[in-house]
Amino acid sequence: APFAAYSAASWSVCTWLYCGTRWALGKVSLVPVIASPVGDIIPVKMETSLHYDPSQKHLSFLLKERVTADPDIQLRFRGRLNTTAGAFDYHATAHKIFSTGPAIKESVTQPLRLGVGVGVTSNSGDEPFLAATVSKKISLFEGEHTQLRAKANLELDPRSAKMSRTAQVRISRRLLNFTAHQDLQVTAGLDLDWPKAAKKAAGAGSSGKLKADPYLSFRENNWGVHFRHGHWSLTYDL
Repeated sequence: APFAAYSAASWSVCTWLYCGTRWALGKVSLVPVIASPVGDIIPVKMETSLHYDPSQKHLSFLLKERVTADPDIQLRFRGRLNTTAGAFDYHATAHKIFSTGPAIKESVTQPLRLGVGVGVTSNSGDEPFLAATVSKKISLFEGEHTQLRAKANLELDPRSAKMSRTAQVRISRRLLNFTAHQDLQVTAGLDLDWPKAAKKAAGAGSSGKLKADPYLSFRENNWGVHFRHGHWSLTYDL
């Protein structure tokens, strides 16, 4: 029952964002889109996992969902259900995607992608915000087993002018047949974060110092051990 409710909530948020984005872009009136919003939506990827944080000593259920429509509108949803306290936190965005070239099937290297759109999050009381993202993936060395990924995100609250800026840089290496029955993926990188702050008047100074945290991850078929923001965590993919 909790999983069904969790999935329904994520799909409702994604559908709402999709309808709003289509209406804002002027492609079709809002009423026909709501009446039949899934006609040209193609589910791309859904991930569910269990997450245990030893520092807080509680188990959480994680859900990530990505939906592509039109096909240049992308909806993303991630949520966390705390199984101890019952708290449900989520973050959802809908982006119009612009790319420097077509996606390359079965290739690690992908063109530069820019997304602009809107989003909602439980941390801001479901108030919508403006969102932008840019990402790039390239293959390192020979083959497709080593990848460099870079991504930057910007979120702006139009009412308070508060802006959130984050970025991630990752280098990952897949070790095939690490054991007789398992592959191993090792990922290392940095999480970059600028403190959220409202715009200041000219000459008021910087809005905050850049914070850089190391990131480390070891993943096999289902299990994963991660170090992020100074804490270790354990995940199991369902």
